[in-house]
Amino acid sequence: MVENPFESPHYRALTQLYPLQMDAEEYAVAKELDRALESADAVYREIFPGSATTTLERWEDLYELGHSGSLEVRHQDLLEAINRDSGIAERHYKALAAAIGFDIDIVKPPRMFRAGLSRAGFAIYDPDEQYTWTVKCSRYRNHCLDLIQTLESQKIPFTKIRWEFQPLKKIFLETGETLLTESNKPILLEE
Repeated sequence: MVENPFESPHYRALTQLYPLQMDAEEYAVAKELDRALESADAVYREIFPGSATTTLERWEDLYELGHSGSLEVRHQDLLEAINRDSGIAERHYKALAAAIGFDIDIVKPPRMFRAGLSRAGFAIYDPDEQYTWTVKCSRYRNHCLDLIQTLESQKIPFTKIRWEFQPLKKIFLETGETLLTESNKPILLEE
């Protein structure tokens, strides 16, 4: 079966650029360009969850979804799961902390009521508070320097992290000590 060369958009383009008689070699080049473009388009569709087909199951596995329903329903469920996971992506930061040996809890920023003034005339909310999230770690601050550096470097740029660590005073309340030493150097605790 002989293919119609004018079905290839690249063949038509090449005939405009190269107005001499096109032969089988030029036609093969045009067909290869067609295949490359089709392949690039297919990859482009797969990188977006809303249009993925061959990688849809992998996307669903990532977001712990089932593989049932029509393609349209599966895309809708996947996009809803991605939107639920947006924001500071708590599970990603917890996994990052676990990878370097820390167990943390994350308190998401509050959903602020954004209108109104106090009786003194001041705004009743801090607009920056909605971009501040709290990381709680059961270790002491001086043992968490790697964690602090890692999460601070990976956080979303316009956000802030409020850190909560185990207080050092708790040691003294439990043991009755009044002075803490680390590496044979005394550490003074504020009263």
